[in-house]
Amino acid sequence: MNSSSDVSKDVEDRQWFIVRRWQAYAGELRALVIRAVSVVVLYGFHLASHFGESPEVRETFAEMHRRLTIISVLMLVVSLLTLLLILKRVLPGWLAFLTTAVDLLAVTAVIASTGGPMRSALLGGFFLVVAMAGLRFDLRLVWFATLGSMAGFMAAVGMQDPSWFDADHVVPVIYQQGVLVCLAATGLVIGQMVRLSRPLAEEFHARVERAEAKETT
Repeated sequence: MNSSSDVSKDVEDRQWFIVRRWQAYAGELRALVIRAVSVVVLYGFHLASHFGESPEVRETFAEMHRRLTIISVLMLVVSLLTLLLILKRVLPGWLAFLTTAVDLLAVTAVIASTGGPMRSALLGGFFLVVAMAGLRFDLRLVWFATLGSMAGFMAAVGMQDPSWFDADHVVPVIYQQGVLVCLAATGLVIGQMVRLSRPLAEEFHARVERAEAKETT
């Protein structure tokens, strides 16, 4: 009985791996579409705002404009390269971690370039990266994105507040703690959703089998 049960478990694990692998392709495709659309929309807003200002103001923020342009172009290139790999059915296990790391670095750089954690409107980008990790149905990736977002946020804080250990903080400690807790909670919720996907699929399959068995008897 144990041997038969072990074989059945191995078959189930193999089938789940195959299903999750195919869903990983779809998830990576959805993630790159979200990434590309987000970059185009946000950079479009930036361009409209930038060129709507007076020449003096544009000159003041010229360096920020150049940085955002470089980051946007790099993100679109990453999305294009990922799309080419997906179309060729090439999806190494490390690709999702690499694209997630690039997303985190980009969000951190954008926040640092647009006034820091207290002033940047793109702090929500960290939460978007965590949510996108859930599309790949990989619990390890979700925690990688969550911890990476927390590290990226603290890096952005450090760029604004070089003296972390004195009593004067550019970014209040309570604000830092609040963002970190929210990021951790978001990762926990997304992780639980990913964790529940297999039991949900197994329960659905079992109910379908029972329904078919009743129809044949």
